[in-house]
Amino acid sequence: MKRNHRFALLSASRLTQMALMTLAIILGMGFSAQYAGYQEDTLVEIIKASSKEPRNPYQEEYEKLLYPTVRISSPNGVGSGVIISHTQTYILTAAHVVEDQSVVDIELYDASVITGTVVITDTDKDLAIIRVIRVKDIYSARLAPESYTAYLFTPIYTVGCSLGLLPRPSQGIISVVENDLPAGRHGHWEISAPILPGNSGGPVFDARTYEVIGIAVWVKTYQGQLVTTMAGVVPINQIYEFLESYKWLQ
Repeated sequence: MKRNHRFALLSASRLTQMALMTLAIILGMGFSAQYAGYQEDTLVEIIKASSKEPRNPYQEEYEKLLYPTVRISSPNGVGSGVIISHTQTYILTAAHVVEDQSVVDIELYDASVITGTVVITDTDKDLAIIRVIRVKDIYSARLAPESYTAYLFTPIYTVGCSLGLLPRPSQGIISVVENDLPAGRHGHWEISAPILPGNSGGPVFDARTYEVIGIAVWVKTYQGQLVTTMAGVVPINQIYEFLESYKWLQ
């Protein structure tokens, strides 16, 4: 029995030695394979210091939608307008915002106030043009093409001085398109974006292109209450007719 026990101990010892040798061979093969078939590239990553004034993620919307919108103040009250540039700097607004005034105050996005001269008023289309002296860093909006086609569900933004406050955006869709009307009546579009007193004369933008496609001019009422999500705009084709009839585009 002792001999068998010793043999068992020797066998276990030998087996342990063999296992350690086998493990060493496997590890050695694995170590060699790791470097024989793979070479890690050295990457140099340059990390730039963060800007003290990070860019606003909506800066494009500010510059194309918000900054060109102005607050118009006169003895008649407060309304909105949008800066459009041609040979000079002009502001497009609604005729009922300026009414019979010849001079109005224009407040820009940076809170500076300049004087504007009313040069064209068309009460039929409810549009008006105000001329201002070009100032430094003024932002102007881009008009959509005259051939622009409106469709129901087209997403839009409106920007205006709701309740006489600073310009603010609202979002909606084109909800009504009436282009072909009986003689003597102008076509109009309606939008679902909330329009409040003070928004009159403010721009309506195509939300995809940021181009002006209309000017907000009225809202519907029901039993004496404003229905702010049923608002009418002067379409872009009528804006072009207005500008061309007064040779503003010449």
